[in-house]
Amino acid sequence: MSLEALIGRTYGPVSARITADRVAKFVEVTGDDPERWRAAAPPGYAAALLFAVAPSFIQSPEVGENTRVLVHTDQRFVWHRPLSIESAVVVEAVVGKVRSRGGISFVGFEVVTSSDGEPLVSSWSTFLMGSRPAAEPGPDQREPEVTAGSIPAGGGTVTERGASRLDLVRYAAASGDFNPIHFDHQAARAAGLDGIVVHGLLMASWLIQAAAAGGMRTDPIADLKLRFRAALAPGEVARIEAVPGPTTADGITPVTLALRRDQTDLVTATALVRGESAT
Repeated sequence: MSLEALIGRTYGPVSARITADRVAKFVEVTGDDPERWRAAAPPGYAAALLFAVAPSFIQSPEVGENTRVLVHTDQRFVWHRPLSIESAVVVEAVVGKVRSRGGISFVGFEVVTSSDGEPLVSSWSTFLMGSRPAAEPGPDQREPEVTAGSIPAGGGTVTERGASRLDLVRYAAASGDFNPIHFDHQAARAAGLDGIVVHGLLMASWLIQAAAAGGMRTDPIADLKLRFRAALAPGEVARIEAVPGPTTADGITPVTLALRRDQTDLVTATALVRGESAT
């Protein structure tokens, strides 16, 4: 079946609960502040809600061989309310626009997570998918030791971050994102990569933390648009930069974000951050 034939296909609803235990594991592996996230999950936990339903699409028989290559290219989240601990949620998805060329497809995947009939988070993902890589992989990247390269949160708006191979397995368990390019070297090579790479949404969590560092709200981010531009390998060091713009009359501050390795942009983003006095 062609991926274009799946436009409009729905997946879910999936019922889940935002539990304190799962949130604590997510906070730990993403290097966030455990004291801040006692009553609610951090905004980056939207990744776990996305992957509550995404596997039902990715692993479905109609998608078939089109997941040999599966790369996250763009993401947008809109947070409507705090992700309160012990909230029962319902996650539903639909396949949006699909653009195919040369055996590779860009697939739009739209997800709404709701609680008590009201939306919590809306998300729009773009996945690059195909049955064969668009290019041959480069030189075989030597994998670092399993625990080498983890760099915890450093605080502030500019810091260095990284992840070990063990961190990637732990993040997969915390988020539900078990794309094998993040832990299986041969699968990553078969997808056209030099070796395994850090999850895009783990890198997104680092940027979200930088954007939300200035306050203690449980709903600090209103809107986030991300573009995943280049890969980060386990054991490599990346630098976070966050540049706030002028605050609007309703207390929203736009923040321009980037995750860079040397002079290469790995992830770029724009966040709309709620002020402490905003309602």
